[in-house]
Amino acid sequence: MRFSILSVLFSLLCAGQIAAEPAPAPRWAVAVFPSGTEFRIEVAADPVTRARGYMYREEVPSDQGMLFLFDTTGRHGFWMKNCKVELDIIWLDEKLEVVHIAHEQPPCAADGECPTIAPMQAARYVLEVAGGRAAAEGLETGAQIVVLSEPSIP
Repeated sequence: MRFSILSVLFSLLCAGQIAAEPAPAPRWAVAVFPSGTEFRIEVAADPVTRARGYMYREEVPSDQGMLFLFDTTGRHGFWMKNCKVELDIIWLDEKLEVVHIAHEQPPCAADGECPTIAPMQAARYVLEVAGGRAAAEGLETGAQIVVLSEPSIP
């Protein structure tokens, strides 16, 4: 099972590497939390989609998220610039185990102050979901996220 998870992520990462700007239409996958809850996740695998993230979106449905794929493991920082909703930011290692969670991160202040949010440990992937969802699902450091496959887009 782990091989298929990693092969899906590798395929999605490779697809993002050859993408020309502007970013292609989003790619989608399904992530399963330890609680059994499934999230339809948009995959941000290239610099343009990673930089844009959830900017300017009015909402993040409770059953959706965004998975950021990085070329290397590191302490990838995030900020909430131009975000309109609270987000939980979940950093994952190469095995998709949770290494850090920043719960209910608010949008940046109207005065322009926008701090960077960084994990305590290095990570390879970052998953963002609607603010409060990680706690509601009982997600904790060390938990395993499973990425299944790309569903068809409705």
